[in-house]
Amino acid sequence: MPAGESSARPALAAHLRRGLASISQPLFLMALAASGGILIADSAGIPWPWWLAATIPTLFWLVRSHSLPALITASAVAFGFAQLATDTDPLRDRLAAETSPGGALPAEFQGLVLDAPEPDASGGWIFTLQPDSLVVTGRGPWPSTAARLYVRLRDVPQPPAYGDRIACSGLLRRPAQPRNPGEFDFASFLRRQGFSAEAEISGLHDRIETLSSGHGSPIMASAIRTRDWIAAAVTMDINDDPPRAATVRAMVLGTREKTPQDIEDAFIASGTMHVFAVSGLHVGMFTVIVWNVLRLLGLRRGFVVLVTLPLMFFYVYVTGLRASAWRAAIMASIFLAGPLWNREGSLFSSLGAAAVLLLGTDPAYLFQPGFTLSFGVLLAMAAFNKPIFSALRPLHEPDPFLPAELYTPRQEAWFWLRRKIAESLSLSMASTLGSAPLMIGYFRLITPVGIAANLVLVLLSLCILVVACMAMAAVLCHLPYLAASLNHTNWLLASLSISSAKFFAAIPGGNLRVDPARLWRGHVCDVTVLDLDHGGSAIHIDTPSGRHWLIDSGANRHYNRTVHPHLSRSPVNQLDGLILTHNDSDHSGAAAAVQRDFSPLRTIGGPNGEPLTAGSSISLDPHTSLHVLFPPPRWLAGPQDDACAVLLLECFTTRILLTGDAGFITEKHLLSSPSQNLNAHIIVKGWHASDFSALPEFLNAVSPHSIVFNQTHFPAGEKAPPGWLALLARKHIQPIDQSTAGAVTIRIRRDHSSISGFLDPSPQNVFPPPP
Repeated sequence: MPAGESSARPALAAHLRRGLASISQPLFLMALAASGGILIADSAGIPWPWWLAATIPTLFWLVRSHSLPALITASAVAFGFAQLATDTDPLRDRLAAETSPGGALPAEFQGLVLDAPEPDASGGWIFTLQPDSLVVTGRGPWPSTAARLYVRLRDVPQPPAYGDRIACSGLLRRPAQPRNPGEFDFASFLRRQGFSAEAEISGLHDRIETLSSGHGSPIMASAIRTRDWIAAAVTMDINDDPPRAATVRAMVLGTREKTPQDIEDAFIASGTMHVFAVSGLHVGMFTVIVWNVLRLLGLRRGFVVLVTLPLMFFYVYVTGLRASAWRAAIMASIFLAGPLWNREGSLFSSLGAAAVLLLGTDPAYLFQPGFTLSFGVLLAMAAFNKPIFSALRPLHEPDPFLPAELYTPRQEAWFWLRRKIAESLSLSMASTLGSAPLMIGYFRLITPVGIAANLVLVLLSLCILVVACMAMAAVLCHLPYLAASLNHTNWLLASLSISSAKFFAAIPGGNLRVDPARLWRGHVCDVTVLDLDHGGSAIHIDTPSGRHWLIDSGANRHYNRTVHPHLSRSPVNQLDGLILTHNDSDHSGAAAAVQRDFSPLRTIGGPNGEPLTAGSSISLDPHTSLHVLFPPPRWLAGPQDDACAVLLLECFTTRILLTGDAGFITEKHLLSSPSQNLNAHIIVKGWHASDFSALPEFLNAVSPHSIVFNQTHFPAGEKAPPGWLALLARKHIQPIDQSTAGAVTIRIRRDHSSISGFLDPSPQNVFPPPP
C-alpha cells in the first residue's frame, strides 16, 4: 500500500470522528428531535390527546433517567404536541365549515393592532389584528380567543398605528386555494404564519374607528419609531430616486414596500437575496460594527458585551423579527457571552440552542423558508468550509521555501489578501452548496453564479451598512450636510449593488430552474391548461424530449400570479416557442412579459410573429406536432374571436383539438372542408364572446372522449349555455369543468393518456388511444 494512502486513512478517520463528536452535542440532537416531532405531528394526523398521553410518561422518563435517549424522545414528543396545540384554531375551523375557499362573510370585530401597517401593491395597507370580539352578520358571535386576522385596509388616508385598539366592519374571508401548479399557496402561508383568516376593510363603505391607543409592547413601539427614524435618516436627500432609496432601506432595515420587482428578481437570480433583505448576515455585520467601534474606544470586553447584546437584539426588533435574524442573534449571544463564564462557544450547540428556542416560541417556524435556509446554510458552512478551504490551499498558501521573517511588507499584504479571498470563496462555495437542495425544494432554482456574486455583494452590503451607521451618527450630531453626503455615497453603493446583481443574474447558466421529479417522469408529454379568470387562456406543452411551448400568454393580470410561477416551477429556463392564437388581451396581453422573461426561440402568431395559417404544421419535437386548421390565408373576420386559430396537437397516437375562442363561423368553416380530419380524443375550448360554439354537428365530427372548458360569471358569454352539459351527457362526452377542477393536465404516454385536475390530482379519465 502506498505511504500516502496509508497516512490519509487515519486523517480521514480522525476528521469523521471529530464531525460525529460535533453533531452529537445534546442541544443539536435535541433540535433535530424537535424538528422531527413537529414534522410527524403536522403530517401524521394523530389526534392531540394521543400526543398528550405520550408526552407525560416521556417527561417522567426524562426526569428519572437524565439520559440522552430520554432527552431526544421527550423533545420529539413535546414539540410535536406543541405543534398540534398551536395549530388548533377554532375560528379557522368555523370559517372552513361555513364557507368555501375564497368565500367571505360580513362581520364586525374589535381588536388590537399587533404590528405597524405596511403599504401593499394596490395602494392599501396590511396589518395584523388580534380580535377580542367578532360578530358575523346573521350568525352571531364567533370564537376569537387567540385568533389573528390578516387585515387588508384600503381607501383610507391613514391606517391605525401599532398598539391601537380599533372597531371595524368588513368581510371575513377564507383564503382562496391555488388553482394552478406553481401558484403561491396563500392559504397555507397564512396558516403557517398563525393567521386564522383574512379581513377586508374598505374606508368607502365599512366602519373603522380607533377606540384607544398605546396598548402594545413598549419595546416594539420603540423599535417601530426607531425604524421610521432610521429609514428617514439613511435616505435623506436621495428619496428623489425611489429604487435606490428603497434598496438602501431594504439592505439596512429589511423594508421592501417600494422596491421594483426587477431589482428583487435580479438579487434572486444572482443567488444574493439574503444580501438584499435583512437576514442573519446583516445581524452579524451589525454586531461586528458595534463591537469594533466599542473596542476602538478602549472599553473592556465585559462592558462591550453588555452594550453590544442589547443593541443587537434591538436591531432584530427594528428589522422585523425575522427567523434568520433571531437565529444569528441567539448564536452571537452565546459566542460573545460564553467567555465571560469561561465557556467556549460550540457552533453545533449554539445552532441547536437557537433552533430549540425559536421552535419553542413557535413550532411553525420550521415551515418558513427563511428558517430552514438560515439553519441549513449555516450547517453546510460548518460541514464544508474547512474541506473547501483546504482544497483552495494552492491559492492562498505562501511560498513554503520562503521564511516568514523575509517577507517584505508588499508580500505580507499580498499573502493576507490571497488568504482573505480564499476564506471568502470557501464560505461562498459552502453556503451555495448547502442552500442548493433547499433552493430546489422551495423555488426550483439553483444559482451557481452566487459563488462569485456573494463575494461582491456581501462586501457592498457591509459597506452600505457601515455608511448608513455613519449617516445615522451624523444626524444624531445635527450634521445634516454630512449625513446627506454619506447617503449619496450609499446611493452610489446601492447603484453598484443593483448593477452587480443584474450583471451576475444575466450570466448564461448562472441560474437554472430545475425539477428533480423530471428524472423519473418518464417519456411523456404534459399539456397543462391553466385556469385563468375572465376567459383568459394559456396552455403549456412539455414535450417528451423536454421542450417547452406556450400557447397564449394570458392577460397581464394573470402573468405574475399564475403564468410566470407555473413556467418557473415547470421548470422553464427558455421557451422553445410562443404561439399566439389571436389578438385578445386575455390571450396575448402578457406576450411581451413572456418574451422578456423566457426568451422564446420562436414566436408564431400575433402582430410581430411568424404567420399562423391553416395548412401549416409546427414540429414541437420528434414525437409531437401541431397542425393549424384555422384561419385560412387572407381570412377577414369581424370580432377577433372569429379569427382565433384552431390547432390540432398530435403526440404519439393521441390527438387534442385546441379550439380557443372559436365560434359558430369557425366551426361551420371547418365542417365545410370534407378533407379535414377533425377527429380528436380531447377538445380544449374557450367561449366565443358573442356567438354559439361547440355545435352538435361539430361535436359529432370531432367525436371526443372528453372536453376541457372553463366557466366564469363574467363576462356573460364565458360560460356554458343552458342545456349544453346535457348535450354532452347524451353524446357520452366527459366534461372537465375548470371552475371545479382548476388547471387541467393531460398526460400523454405511448400506450394511454390521462386527464387530471389540479384541485383533484388523481387521474379522472384514463383512456387508451384508438387502434
